[in-house]
Amino acid sequence: MDQKLQSFSIFTFNDISGLSGNSQAFKRTKVAIQFYNGEFLPREAIKFSIDDVGILRGYGIFDFMRVIEGVPVFLENHLDRFENSAAVIGMELPFSREKIRSVIYELIKVNALPLGYIKLLMTGGVTPDGFAPGKPNLAVLNDVLENNAQKCYDEGTTLMTHDYTRDFPTSKTTGYVQAVKLLPQWRKDGHFDVLYHTAGTVTELSRSNIFFFKGDKLITNENVILKGISRMKVLEVAGGMFETEIRDFTLDELREADEVFMTSTNRRVMPVIKLDDQSIGKGKVGENCKKLLKAYDEFVMAYVCANKV
Repeated sequence: MDQKLQSFSIFTFNDISGLSGNSQAFKRTKVAIQFYNGEFLPREAIKFSIDDVGILRGYGIFDFMRVIEGVPVFLENHLDRFENSAAVIGMELPFSREKIRSVIYELIKVNALPLGYIKLLMTGGVTPDGFAPGKPNLAVLNDVLENNAQKCYDEGTTLMTHDYTRDFPTSKTTGYVQAVKLLPQWRKDGHFDVLYHTAGTVTELSRSNIFFFKGDKLITNENVILKGISRMKVLEVAGGMFETEIRDFTLDELREADEVFMTSTNRRVMPVIKLDDQSIGKGKVGENCKKLLKAYDEFVMAYVCANKV
């Protein structure tokens, strides 16, 4: 390993929990290494220009994956989506897929986090005229992952609803103005997140996909959404457990569901028990959600075991 890379070193931990619950207290003793435009360096050394079109015009993309026991979970799927996000908005990656993959593994090796994340972040680069993109900037970040509170899975979460459609919904862009604007409102009202719809037709959450059970049939949508990696894998797992259906559905139909849940990289399979002020089903976490969460976590750990270096 490069001596410059070694010199930054990493972290020590007292303990990190498994797939559920929060990570325990840990002591950060040295700085974690990141990657930016071909260099390995600490996070604090990463600098984006104020003339970056990603800052001036919101022209950027990102992706996010868990790292469990040294394994970047569903890595190739995330790289596929990162490449697709770039293509959808007309960006070109400044490094090859092979280079990005090798950087990810190098960061995982040197930082040695039992439970962490990898974030890929690309901006449009320094603009020559305040509008046109320049040479893209690429950062690959690796740090500690904090799990969601176990209470979210035991008691369920609630969502506010809002009529909105993201620009370029099939690309994981950095454009979250609407969600950030709504954040104080949903927190004030005691909600976990916001669920978007278009004139009553459900699309997605600010950072997650949505599913519901009607009886033992599992239903989700596929139009005008970012197709999450967790969504893909949950459908794969659920296919051996439940009848599944992929189609558009309305807010009214969702409110009449027996069980509702969201999926994302860090949320996994997270139950939803209320939309706005209306309870879903019996107003508590349902048995199908519990079974699917358990099966999904087992699926993830099987992937981790099969892909350890």
